[in-house]
Amino acid sequence: MTIKRRVGAHVGGGLSSAIDNTILIGGNCLQIFAGSPRMWARSLWAVDIAKKFTELAIKNDLNPVYIHALYLTNLASDNEELVEKSIAALVMDMRNSAAISGAGVVLHIGSHQGRGWQDSRTLVIESIRKVLDSTPNNSYLLLENSAGQKGKIGSLTELADILNSINSPRLKVCLDTAHAFEAGYNFTTNQGLELWLKEIESTIGFEKIELLHLNDSKTPLGSGRDNHQNIGDGYIGSEGVKRLINHPKLAHLPLILEVPGIEGMGPDKENIDRVKQLLF
Repeated sequence: MTIKRRVGAHVGGGLSSAIDNTILIGGNCLQIFAGSPRMWARSLWAVDIAKKFTELAIKNDLNPVYIHALYLTNLASDNEELVEKSIAALVMDMRNSAAISGAGVVLHIGSHQGRGWQDSRTLVIESIRKVLDSTPNNSYLLLENSAGQKGKIGSLTELADILNSINSPRLKVCLDTAHAFEAGYNFTTNQGLELWLKEIESTIGFEKIELLHLNDSKTPLGSGRDNHQNIGDGYIGSEGVKRLINHPKLAHLPLILEVPGIEGMGPDKENIDRVKQLLF
């Protein structure tokens, strides 16, 4: 039996509109926020609302469903209050993910603000342990790679250090294609893609990858800037995207788009269709 590739996007409108918005753009999986991405306030979804969403997602074949953590999160901050707020918000997102049988909460770990990874790793690892220890066993945390920005945590070696230190089946990885390209991985060539995959295998391991954030890059290779572009319109290009998503080591992974959209209103049907046309 052939399994249909999961292709979806980050959709707005909250839990109540996520199903309709995903169907509208032709997706069969999705990612949402569990609250404002720029506000600390988080609350548990009502049981009946979460149940209805879960039933509709199954009925419309829209799984897996991911939650993206809020942008304010920084588990490496030297501000103790900020770290505690980050942990509390993550715990709430994880509990909401469990309530809708979600596949995981995607996290930008944060910035060590110039102190270096070695000086911040203990705090980050302890914070992630607290999150996992305070949340249901059917909730998962997905660490996302960084775009190589100064101070941002999320290189393959840093992710591997966290995974090896915690060693939990509930801790996984989301790889963002734009971030990887902007961090210097040139998978626009066969050789470049194989080098990236080889480094993945020797650090985090393919068994830990849960999801691909599929985005083209608005900035050149190694820019160190997090700027997404519509599929095929950026520096990665259609051929680079095609090569990557069809590679045997990645071809099973769900694809979630976080692109600006043709009209600048976020991921749209045009981008979903472009990805579908690139799939083997």
